[in-house]
Amino acid sequence: MNISAKRGIGLIILLGLMSLGVVATAQIPAPPPPAHSPPSENPPPTTPLDAPYRFTAEVDVVNIRATVLDERGRYRDDLRAEDFQVFEDGEAQKVSFFSHDVRVPVSVGILVDASGSMRYKIQHALQTVRETSRALWPQDEMFLVSFNSDVQVRHRFTSDAEKIERPLRDIKAGGETAMYDAISRAIQEMKAARNDKKILLLITDGFDTRSRIPSARVEEMLKRSDVSVYAIGIDDDENDPAVHRRTMYHIYHHAFNRLTAVSGGRAFRMFTGQTAAIQVIAQQLVNELHQQYTLSYYPALRPGGNDWRQVEIKMNRPASQIWYRPGYYVNPAGNQPQ
Repeated sequence: MNISAKRGIGLIILLGLMSLGVVATAQIPAPPPPAHSPPSENPPPTTPLDAPYRFTAEVDVVNIRATVLDERGRYRDDLRAEDFQVFEDGEAQKVSFFSHDVRVPVSVGILVDASGSMRYKIQHALQTVRETSRALWPQDEMFLVSFNSDVQVRHRFTSDAEKIERPLRDIKAGGETAMYDAISRAIQEMKAARNDKKILLLITDGFDTRSRIPSARVEEMLKRSDVSVYAIGIDDDENDPAVHRRTMYHIYHHAFNRLTAVSGGRAFRMFTGQTAAIQVIAQQLVNELHQQYTLSYYPALRPGGNDWRQVEIKMNRPASQIWYRPGYYVNPAGNQPQ
């Protein structure tokens, strides 16, 4: 019997007694009002899998989201908890919770490089945005940022692909490349996300020439956030005769590797002239983003309120590639770089 049902029956009985002229207060002293229990100092515990990735003073569980591919680059969906080994600062951790989700809603911010080096690549970049926006699910959301010498938010979060595609017609290539400034701006924009899984998709040739914010600071911002960077590098194809009649710009692998590794994302490579690959890459990326393994463990409490904890995952399955965030701050809001 639920509470509302109990209250309804009590009201009927009370009305019946009153109609018979029974006045309880005249015969029996009124009982003292029940003492109110003091409010609990500790709120009810949250489900560990609902907690954020980071370790905080309120949450003592670490959740690691991992993506696992086979040797052909296909997503692996056949793994169990015993296929993973988790280490924190070199010490083995017991996986207390494990899940495999295949319909994870995502919040995606797309950053499009519109600098001069993208002159012959900009149509590839814009078509990649179109294909990605069309592949997203109704529960997903996306915002759009373009950057060259300046950073411009073209559209804030929306689930309408047409609203993302509409401003693409106004994006022209020219100017320098403020890539790190764009990432910093996108991290701030991502604070309005409604989904737990947050992805920045960077479409560029990867060489920054203009940013006021240094790369090290952006990497630190990513380490303190719950945002992962995926990068699509559009490269000049040296086998294309047309490429040799103009200045070639190759993607900057070092920048891609640093940004994706520190945030748990990964990089894709696309060549100019291979337009058929755009839809394939966009669909593969979106499918991958909607799936994840989650491994949760209780870390050992150690002195220090802001220290960095290094996380490593080893696979017991051969021919597996895994991507995950390589660590976390105990207090991600503390002592941030200026």
